[in-house]
Amino acid sequence: MPAILAVAASEGINILRNTPSILTTLQENVRAVRAILDRVDCINIPSHPASAVIHLQVKWPTLQVPPVASSSASTSSSGSGKHSNPHSVKPRESVHFDIELEERVLQEVVEEALAQGVLVTRAKRLRGQELIEVRPSVRLAVTAALSRKDCEKAASVVKAAFAKVVGRRR
Repeated sequence: MPAILAVAASEGINILRNTPSILTTLQENVRAVRAILDRVDCINIPSHPASAVIHLQVKWPTLQVPPVASSSASTSSSGSGKHSNPHSVKPRESVHFDIELEERVLQEVVEEALAQGVLVTRAKRLRGQELIEVRPSVRLAVTAALSRKDCEKAASVVKAAFAKVVGRRR
């Protein structure tokens, strides 16, 4: 392990030992952010509920699925009732999505949130390098360094940005 990573890891462990309340604060902030974003109709959150890194995907209305372009990829859908294949990592059935369209929409969400003073970023991926393409998402990193009120305010800005951008496309 490179020296700088070892020192950073060691310091992180020391901080957690000296102030264990930091993890409680972080989890409270994550719950506060998720409480706001979980209720938004146009946002899908595939991240684990305890994760401080929250990925936000566009949830399209069921009647209006974005058009599938020739450069689209697919991702899994596990609601079919069919059993998975334990000998393959690929899903049995796939749902198509338009990578370019979703990346453009998410970039507009990022710009709208930034205009309101909240910095989020699109999750960057190396397309074509994975066996199964992952849907584009906005990555939101929750921290214990902010107060609960600041986290709730930031989540409200992100919520409004999604509603404004996705609402224009409906």
